[in-house]
Amino acid sequence: MNSLKKTGMRILFLACLAVTVVGLCACKDPKLTVNYYIDGKKTETLPDQGLYEIKSIRCSNKDANATWDCNTWSLKTETLKKNTSVDLDFTYTSHPFTMNGIGYDTLQEAFNAAGTETAVIHLTREATGSGTTAVGSDITFYLHGFALDGQGGETIVNNGKMTIYGKDENASAEAEGTDARGILANSTGSGENSKTLVNFGTLIAYDLIINNSTSSFSVWNSNNGESTMELHNCLIERSEPEIIALVNSGTLLLDGCMIYGGGDLAHPAVLQNAANASLKLVNTKITNSGSGYSIFRESGTVESDGASQCPNAYGISEE
Repeated sequence: MNSLKKTGMRILFLACLAVTVVGLCACKDPKLTVNYYIDGKKTETLPDQGLYEIKSIRCSNKDANATWDCNTWSLKTETLKKNTSVDLDFTYTSHPFTMNGIGYDTLQEAFNAAGTETAVIHLTREATGSGTTAVGSDITFYLHGFALDGQGGETIVNNGKMTIYGKDENASAEAEGTDARGILANSTGSGENSKTLVNFGTLIAYDLIINNSTSSFSVWNSNNGESTMELHNCLIERSEPEIIALVNSGTLLLDGCMIYGGGDLAHPAVLQNAANASLKLVNTKITNSGSGYSIFRESGTVESDGASQCPNAYGISEE
């Protein structure tokens, strides 16, 4: 009798243990597995929001209602009740400009869509065209090592706050000696409306090559009393005898930059021409292969560190 009682208790204990184990297993959260693909080829990481668009979504659980949010660049699902796998297939964007996962055919369209909201814009391939930002705008612009040619219009006119990153993020994989900086250019046009970079607000740029083959100068930091510009590791090169490469009429920092001009006595490589203007040089080289000056300080102040080189400068003290 005692043996039967013990056997019954053992069976009851095992049954309770099984129920407990099943209960614990049932309490585990369902697992979500996400797989990324680019044009059908599996990749380990999520593609860059600025360069790719969602192509298709395949979900093992129809009740999950899986969708892709282009703004946050993330997967959205309903509450999961079972393990679910989602395959996301992306493709390189067909648009030259993107903002918040949406493609635009022109830079001006992207600037218009940004308005005065904080925005991130990407250049996805070599492109032409120009754009003017809104007053009060706040834009971060990634060139990813590509070139943007204004072709006669002022390539970029900044009326708000803008930060430009030129460098190709995959530069380490490039062949040795390749310049991975992005290019802002202007190859056609004439007169005052074919500059490459114009600033009426606050502009900071990193790793740019700034080209211009028109009769206008390449960069103008304006005289509106609110123009502040920083150029870091940027290259500007002009060879024409009647061209000024850069005109500073505001507050300008040149850090690790190289500016080469070829102008005559009336056309220095860099001209500072406003009473309240200030120029600071840090590890920067400015030269003029023509008969003109490297820097001509008409007014304002110029500060140069010991590492900068500006031979044949007018109106500044050489270190």
